[in-house]
Amino acid sequence: MDIKKLDMKKSLIAGTGLAVMSGFVPQISSEAVAGTANVAVSVDIVTAITLANTTALDFGRIAITSGGPISGAHVRNADNTVTNAVNTSVVVAGSPGSFDITGGGNAANVTVSLGAAVAYNAGNITIDRLTFGGPAIVADTTVAAGGSGTMSFAGGGATDVQVGGRITFSGTPAVGSYNGSSILVTITDIP
Repeated sequence: MDIKKLDMKKSLIAGTGLAVMSGFVPQISSEAVAGTANVAVSVDIVTAITLANTTALDFGRIAITSGGPISGAHVRNADNTVTNAVNTSVVVAGSPGSFDITGGGNAANVTVSLGAAVAYNAGNITIDRLTFGGPAIVADTTVAAGGSGTMSFAGGGATDVQVGGRITFSGTPAVGSYNGSSILVTITDIP
């Protein structure tokens, strides 16, 4: 009888051990497990803006008065009003520059970016900002050379943009005719 008891204990221990071991064996599947996600996508379509019929900004002929020297800033606004620098007067009127919006005139808001300032006479004469106005612009917008700003096109078929600017004088500007340089204007639609 003792032998049978001993055999039953071995059987129970072996069976228990086997049962415990089978609890730790992971199930093996022949199917792949996959994760899914939705990725949002978007695109902005903007109006192609094209400009044409550019006319140069002309500050006119400026005379030194009261023995000089010239200093400060001479401003020709987009509406053709002028503020003279110290010790100057305009002896031959200039005119604002201009261009036409030939495409994208119904873009509501645009970014206008300017290239570098124009310097003449070893930096004593600098055109350092432009002002945009006229029928195609909702409100006059002034942008510093090398910078950018936001302006709004008027739309409704208005295409005429007037361009004013500012000359700053420093040192002792020499008498002469200064021309031939330009400031790059880039206008981009804001979606």
